[in-house]
Amino acid sequence: MAQTGAAHLGTHTHYAITIFGYRKAGMSEEEYHAYISETHAGHLKALLRREGVVSYTMQHNTRAVNEPLLRMVYGPHLPRANIDDCDAVIQIVFRDIEDYLRVRQDPHFVAVVAPDHKNFADAGRTRFAAGWFEVHVGGGKC
Repeated sequence: MAQTGAAHLGTHTHYAITIFGYRKAGMSEEEYHAYISETHAGHLKALLRREGVVSYTMQHNTRAVNEPLLRMVYGPHLPRANIDDCDAVIQIVFRDIEDYLRVRQDPHFVAVVAPDHKNFADAGRTRFAAGWFEVHVGGGKC
């Protein structure tokens, strides 16, 4: 069982888990993005809301958008090696790690959400990050 270490997290008001997701071999970009947006998110949204999660967002990084958009912003000075190749960035924001731990321990998560990853994810390439979360501009306001 994982120790939460909640006492050592500090006094920040929000925290986030960020997932750098990759699609499983043989799955097209279109299939992947449709699946995570419709099916997988559909399995998860109500549970996250019920447990007090603040937000659950997805950034879809398709070949048609990722590098071309970055080239428009940064031009030729951005080395190709600096452009991340993950298919999606998912972020889950919560006030207390206990909220997200309840999600992961919920019977629906254990029976439906967790096993669903095999339908779309390349678990060997997927990466995770966690930290405190700040909003500097939100809803068009500072």
